[in-house]
This record gives sequence, structure tokens and C-alpha cells, in this order.
Amino acid sequence: MDRPATTVLSVGNRAMAVEVRGFRVEVIEGPDRGKVAEATRRSFEVGTHASSDLVLTDEHVSRRHLRIDVEQRDCVLRDLGSTNGTRLGGVRIRVAPLEDGATFECGRTRLRFSHSAAPVRLELAARDDFEGLLGRSVAMRELFALLDRVAPTDAAVLIEGETGTGKERVARAIHARSRRATRPIAVFDCAAVPATLIEAELFGHERGAFTGATDRRAGVFERADGGTVFLDELGELALDLQPKLLRVLESNEVFRVGASKPTPIDVRIVAATNRNLDARIAEGQFREDLYYRLAVVTVRVPPLRERRDDIPMLASLFARDHIFAGDKPSAPAPGWEAIFEFMTSYDWPGNVRELRNVVERAVIMSDPKLLRGDPLDAVAELRKRAEPAMRKRVSLRAARDQTEREYLEDLVRATDWDLDQAAVIAEVHRKSLERLLREHRLKRPGADER
Repeated sequence: MDRPATTVLSVGNRAMAVEVRGFRVEVIEGPDRGKVAEATRRSFEVGTHASSDLVLTDEHVSRRHLRIDVEQRDCVLRDLGSTNGTRLGGVRIRVAPLEDGATFECGRTRLRFSHSAAPVRLELAARDDFEGLLGRSVAMRELFALLDRVAPTDAAVLIEGETGTGKERVARAIHARSRRATRPIAVFDCAAVPATLIEAELFGHERGAFTGATDRRAGVFERADGGTVFLDELGELALDLQPKLLRVLESNEVFRVGASKPTPIDVRIVAATNRNLDARIAEGQFREDLYYRLAVVTVRVPPLRERRDDIPMLASLFARDHIFAGDKPSAPAPGWEAIFEFMTSYDWPGNVRELRNVVERAVIMSDPKLLRGDPLDAVAELRKRAEPAMRKRVSLRAARDQTEREYLEDLVRATDWDLDQAAVIAEVHRKSLERLLREHRLKRPGADER
């Protein structure tokens, strides 16, 4: 079968739905011989956990053993870090495409994969936006349709995606569309708080609970009572704190550090990670039971390279926001989008965050008169400023450092070293700007070197 595994159904130029190749998985050897399950969505999991699409009783199979994903061209078999592995053609695999009729093994179970006659139809959202998220691409409208179903519920949501894809914005959109929208959303970055303070920040503390605890303080869960707690960078949460978090989720109450009795809470949990939690579980760095408690629904935010159709629209929006500074309504501008078509050929490893930074830097370095004038002048000016940043191929850390230094150099040059004006443009306090200049050893030309 040579047709793609994913087909977009359109009316005119407007995509309306996606059809993904249907398939079934049958147990042909092992304790569950004869058991069959049909795919109903893009991903299909096999394991012993009750949430699996095909639940096995083989004691040699892991709770989350393997997954089959329908991608653009193929159906792909993935081992999820299982204890005993997945074998295709007798060879242990991590990722491999599946042909119709292929057989594979997990534990003492052999399974057969076969295509179904009927495809699985996935409806796309009718709109190109969802609570502040924007996207015309099929990937984003498929995401919006899922969010529209998930947001009004109280189900825990795990948001997966690369750095810079906008996972926090997705979390805030879920909260905004939920029945808890009028209540707070509290954000906790699991990677940003020192390990010694994480427990107190999450659960709160009583006065005198530890040195420096001069007052009682509510933690993230209490501050979000009735609303949503967003746990960012979940994969970085310390292993010793994970059972305490699990207890909170199961009991709906928290113990402040130093408290003798619990405090009841009512929150919805949305978490996000750019780490492979399957691998973290296999390495013993993340609890499987906590994963299942948090991943009632899993949402994947597509990287920018999978939604290239959205790049001109987003770049246009970022540029206009920066150029006009609120003078005009923040909305996509079709006339401006043509300016940024050249950006679709770049893969944007830093995703939307990188796109915004490149566009804003290009705007800062451009002649304001050209940007506000003829569109042909604007495209030439912005392209000249943006292309150098897009051509670079360096490590992410080096790119961040270099981009920050170049940005600061351009900023102080454009403002003739007026640090008050530069701080306003950069949207930072002047003292913070001065610190950054010292870190990058940038000094005003001719400044006293004593």
C-alpha cells in the first residue's frame, strides 16, 4: 500500500478533517491469544496497565510497553523503555516502521499488525485560534480540536513538546476554557526552584518550620485553590518529591512543611515536559504511578517545523506588535505575511520562541521609516536583518549566549548607549540591563578603562 498514512480532507483550500490509516493488533501467541483491538486515534498503546488500548496479562510485558503512532507516511512502532524490550523480525528495536501483516514480540506475546479497510477520521477545529493560541496549519487545528474537548473537563493533562513550542500558553488556554477560568492559575517551574525549597514552594510552610520561615506561607496548591496548578518542566522534579506529589493528587490535601494537619485543596493539574518521560521511567528517574495520575490526557504541541504554514502569520504578528507597540490591534495581517514567507525554509530548532526573538531583533535593527512605509522596502529590510540569525548552526546554549550578546550590542548601538531607553525597549529594569552588559563585557566606546 503506497498511499500516505495521513490524508488531509479539504473543501476548496480549507482543510476540514484528517484521515489516518486504520489498523488492528491481534495477539497470535501468548496468554492473551485471540485478543484483538482496533485503533481509534493516531496513537495505540500496548501494555498491562488498564489504560492501554490493548491490555495484556503477560507478566513479562511492562505496564506501558510499546506504542504504534500513525505518522505522515508510515505507522511506526516504538518501544516505551520496556524492561524486556520489543522485537520486530527477531531484532530488538526502539523505533521501526510497520508493514501490513508484520508480527512483533513483547515479553512472551506475539502480535500481528494489519491495516483496516476503514480509516480513522479526526475532525479539525473550525477556527484558527483557541484562547489566544494561533494556527491555521492542520497540526494546530487538530490540537485545537483536542483542547476543545479536554479543556471543559477536570481531567489532568500532560503537555509534551520541545522547548519553545509554547507549552505554558497551551496550559493557560486550557485553564481559560475550563469551568475554573474565574479562579487562579498558579505556575510552578520544577527546574527553577532550588531543591531545598521545592517542598515548601509546592506545599507551603508553617512559621518556624525551618530557618528563615518567619511567617506561615501558602504553597502553589493552596494559592490555586478552585483553579489550576501548572507544573512546568515536570521531568526535572526530584525523585524524592514525586511520592509526596502523588499523595497530594490522590488525597486532595496538602501538608504544609511543619504542619500537624492537612489542608484540603480543589485544583486541576496541568503539567508540561520537554523530556521523554518514558525514558525517565525506564531509568528509574520518574515514578510510573505518578505518570499515570498526571497523563490522563496527553497533548503534544507540534514543533514549528511541523507547522510551517503558520510561520508567516506568527512572524507578521510579532513584527507588528513590536513595530506599532499597541497602536494597532494585535491580529494577523495577510499583507504583512508575504514579507515572512522566506522564513518557512528554516527548521527553527528553538521553535516559536526563537522565531519571536529573530523577528524582534530584526525589527530593532531595522530602519523604522522603512518598516512603516512601502511593504517592498519592509521585506527587504527585515530579510537583511533576519537572515544572518537564521543561517547559524550552533549549539542551543551557544546560540542563546551569542544571540543575547548580539542583541545587547545592537540595542545599545541603536539607542546610542542611552541605557534608560534601552531598558524600556528590552522590557527589563535598568539595573538588570547593566548586569547583562557586565556579563558580556560590553562597554561604551571610549569609556574609562580604569
